[in-house]
Amino acid sequence: MKKFVLLVISASLLVSCNIDELEFDNVEVQPINGVFSFPLGQSTYVLRDLILKQTGDSISFQEDSTSLLTLLYYDTITYAAQDDFVQIDDIVESNTVTVIPPFVGPTPPGNPVMFSESFSAPYDPVDGEQLDSIFYENGDLTIVTTSGLAAGIVMDYTFTIANTINIGTGNPVSLSGSITGSNNETLSQSLVNHKTLLTDASGDNRFDILLSMEVTLDPGENLTGAESISFELTYGNQTFNLIYGKFGRDTVQVGDQSIELDFFSQAAREGITFGNPSLTFDFRNSFGIPVAVDFSGLNGDDGNGGNQIFLTGQVVNSPPIVAGSGINTPAPGTPGETVQTIVEIDRSNSNLGNILASAPDRLVFNVAGISNPNDLTAENYVQPTSQITAYVAMEVPMEIQLENYQESGRFSLGDGIDLDNVDSAFVRVVTLNELPFSGIATLDIQAADSSSLYLITDNLVINAPFININGEVTDPNGATVDIPLPPEAVEALANASHIAITLTLNTPASQTSREIYVKVLADYELLLKVGIGGKFNLEW
Repeated sequence: MKKFVLLVISASLLVSCNIDELEFDNVEVQPINGVFSFPLGQSTYVLRDLILKQTGDSISFQEDSTSLLTLLYYDTITYAAQDDFVQIDDIVESNTVTVIPPFVGPTPPGNPVMFSESFSAPYDPVDGEQLDSIFYENGDLTIVTTSGLAAGIVMDYTFTIANTINIGTGNPVSLSGSITGSNNETLSQSLVNHKTLLTDASGDNRFDILLSMEVTLDPGENLTGAESISFELTYGNQTFNLIYGKFGRDTVQVGDQSIELDFFSQAAREGITFGNPSLTFDFRNSFGIPVAVDFSGLNGDDGNGGNQIFLTGQVVNSPPIVAGSGINTPAPGTPGETVQTIVEIDRSNSNLGNILASAPDRLVFNVAGISNPNDLTAENYVQPTSQITAYVAMEVPMEIQLENYQESGRFSLGDGIDLDNVDSAFVRVVTLNELPFSGIATLDIQAADSSSLYLITDNLVINAPFININGEVTDPNGATVDIPLPPEAVEALANASHIAITLTLNTPASQTSREIYVKVLADYELLLKVGIGGKFNLEW
């Protein structure tokens, strides 16, 4: 370095003077001292790039008109298990009628013996819900009749089911047949385009059966009073267009899906916490049933069910209610009206921020529903098309805190830098910072194999810019910091391949009890320049 400076001075003198006129006798040369520096390189960190490099396929970002970044995730949960609220299996009723004749002996010509019997039978769902009316999509009403008459006696009979009605004609189902001796007969009626009304003063689910019979006796035939017929009536293979009733309270599993949260897992491990993440559930309910949503099972975990942190707060303590579709809205065979209910989960009613700050690998939507939460006697309905759809949107505005978040880079030294003849040396770091964070730089002088030759730690090189009350940066902060290099560091530079630099960033500490969350605008930048400098003193 001294030779280099001497060469520059000599060249300057030679250019500006006539050599023949120079006289060196009695010339006194003063010592020359000064400062030199030369750049190693520079890096520009754009906050958009720092954030986006950590996102996965399921997560995206958007920028608003102010360049504020917001993380977005969308999913859809669909629940359509109508049987969870009311399930109706085959309805079977069996009975036996004993024939009680009005007299014994042959009947007068044209005057058959006529008699009838009425029955009331249960039409109960699996869990005993109270039914009002049923509209069938498909199914069959079947009656198997078995005779206990004497040989040769013929009975004509008719079953009338007053509760099961043809929707088109308004007439009840009526099935007629003729049976003799000990034979049996099967009668059947399709339930397509039929409904069954089950309104009962007692509140029970019952339907009425009227069995009308007539017998004509020939000479020599008698009814002894011991004759009987038996029947088995079945509502079978039923599917339904619509079921009305009071279905009571059930707890059902509305959703059990999960979001992979690689971004939050990485961010939390690197010291990023978020000011106001939110989950929005846009429920669309076409069940005629209100449902309270139990979010107590929503949790973040390590991807395998471990390290779970469950959602807590007001949204769990007072479950929000998803409104049911209007009871008078649907008509048979058409979908019910869809009713919208929006539920917001954020820091005002939950610990969602703590869940995301726990470094979860996924968020599990283990969400349950409780039907008729406020009124067990509420009128309800279900249809084959009934479902609850939840459009889930997770939004995380980039209003964050940093705690020891790290970024790294390196600057090449070529084949090393020999500073042996320099009186002192330093690393100069120049920054122009728009990021709303302060930073500490760790410099590591490394060999070509990245082994450490000399480590310089904890030198403040990045000052936070001024941040207003809204968490926004108003002006960038520029700074130049010289980090002195001791002799061991100067020696390391001669054998080094590069300088590795690690920046550790933190949100500025609050002077009050209020937590500071700073807004992350996409175009915030940190310009970082690194160079080597020193001082020299030349004596002649």
